[in-house]
Amino acid sequence: MSGGHAHYVIVDGAGHRVWSRHRGALSLYQDVLKGPERMIAFIHEQEGGHRDFWMNSVWWQGVALLDLRERHLLVHTDQEMAEYGRPTSVFEIRAWLRLVASAWPGWRVTWASRGLHQVMEHLGLPYDTVLYLDDPPPELPTGWAQAPTEDNDLSRVAEVVIAVRDAGGALSFSGWWATGLDTPLLAGPDRLLSPKDEAVPFAALDAVPWSGVYLDAQNRTLDYWSLDCPLDLRELAGRWSGWRLTGHGDRFEDVLPLIGPEIVLDAGTEEAAYERVAGWFAT
Repeated sequence: MSGGHAHYVIVDGAGHRVWSRHRGALSLYQDVLKGPERMIAFIHEQEGGHRDFWMNSVWWQGVALLDLRERHLLVHTDQEMAEYGRPTSVFEIRAWLRLVASAWPGWRVTWASRGLHQVMEHLGLPYDTVLYLDDPPPELPTGWAQAPTEDNDLSRVAEVVIAVRDAGGALSFSGWWATGLDTPLLAGPDRLLSPKDEAVPFAALDAVPWSGVYLDAQNRTLDYWSLDCPLDLRELAGRWSGWRLTGHGDRFEDVLPLIGPEIVLDAGTEEAAYERVAGWFAT
C-alpha cells in the first residue's frame, strides 16, 4: 500500500479544527496508542489548527478524529504495519483496535473504513470540503482480475478478494491487488460479472484480506466486508440499481458462509493475532 500523510481533527464545543502531518499515515498506528491526552498534545504540535486546514484526499491517506464532546475516536489509515514483517490483515487491525481501546478508557473507538467520507459525514460537511474527495472514481483497469493469492506464498493475499457466482451458478475468485474496495464496487455489476482470464474456481487464503466481495447474480445480491472503502454510499447504490447490497463492516465471518466451501481460510486465531500485535507495539 502506498505511503501517505495524515489529517488530525479535534471536535469540541467550539466546532472542529484540523491539523496535518506529512508521512503521518504510517505512524498513525503508533501515534494513536499514546492515549487521548498525549495524542491531543501531539496533534497540537502539527501544522494547521483551524477548521479549513484540509489537504487533498489523494496524498492524505490517514485520519484521526477526536470528538471531545462524545469521547469518540474515528481512525483510519490504508497503510500496513509494514515494519513488523507480516502482511496486515483484518485480524491485525482488530488486535490493534483492542490495544487502542485499552489506551483510551471511556472512549468509543471506531475504525472509519470509508475514511474522509465518514469524517465529513460526522462533521456534517459536504464531501467537496476536501479537494478531490468528490471526484468521479477511477475506472477499473482492463485486466484488473488476477489470482487472489501468490502461487508460492498463500499469505500474500490480494487486498480485495472478489467471489462471483454467475447467472448459471458457476463460482469464480479474483484478486484486486490495490488498496481500496471503492474502485471495484463502483465499477458496477456488469464489469465484475464479465469473464476473467485469471479467475480461479476456489481460493485458499492464509490471511484475511482487507476487503472481500461476494456477488451472486442469481439472487442479485452483493455482500462485502471492508477496512478500506472510501466512497459515497449514495453513489454505490446508484451503480447497483436493482441489487440488494449489504455491507458487513469488517465481519468477513458473515460473508464467507454465503460463498460456500470453495473458499478456505487458514489465518490462525484472533487471539494469536492480538498477542502478536501487542508484542509488536510493546517494543
